[in-house]
Amino acid sequence: MEKLAGEWWESGSWWQFAITILAGLVGCVLGAWAAFRSSNPKRKINWWIRSNTPLFNRPAGDGALLNVTLGSVRLTSPRIVELVISNSGRRDVTAEMFHGAEPIKFDFDHAVAAVLDVASDPEGTLLPQIETWQELIPATGGQHRGGLLIKPALLRRGETITVTVLIDGEKKQVRCVQFPLIDVEQTTSRPGTLSRDVSDVLQDTILHVGPIRIRVGR
Repeated sequence: MEKLAGEWWESGSWWQFAITILAGLVGCVLGAWAAFRSSNPKRKINWWIRSNTPLFNRPAGDGALLNVTLGSVRLTSPRIVELVISNSGRRDVTAEMFHGAEPIKFDFDHAVAAVLDVASDPEGTLLPQIETWQELIPATGGQHRGGLLIKPALLRRGETITVTVLIDGEKKQVRCVQFPLIDVEQTTSRPGTLSRDVSDVLQDTILHVGPIRIRVGR
């Protein structure tokens, strides 16, 4: 019996089988880690619209008695929009990474009446210069569209900037029409909503080695 056990342990087929299993496990872990790294690049900017709501609900019937003005301009459909920009990557984004010193450009499909507030998290973080832009829409009888410009600046890792603006118009989709950052990924969602960590990637991994079925993970 001892001789048979020794022959089985020392046989080349056993070691070949063990090496195959080990190689498969290593490849599985490396593949999962590569997937994790690709979904979490060193530099990534997330942006999303946290709210896009009317300032008030216009009463039914004649709403002429309810007037909203900004300076001398009457607003017919005032709306508050909150744009959030977050550096969710693992590195800072520097001003030098803005190609040609061009700004990030957001199009609200309406002219921005006013920037009401700009806040940063963590508090005290140096804010980038933020400006509004607008242009005439051809063949619309004088209607304008516009948005925000985020000028080149240092965006630190983990920094989140919230810009609250007032626009006049119906709800429209906000688009990033210019993203000049070099080697920086752009994502239009909150950080963490689509990413998974390594344990999640490994959770449902099944490895087949010959007749043996191995489940990796929880």
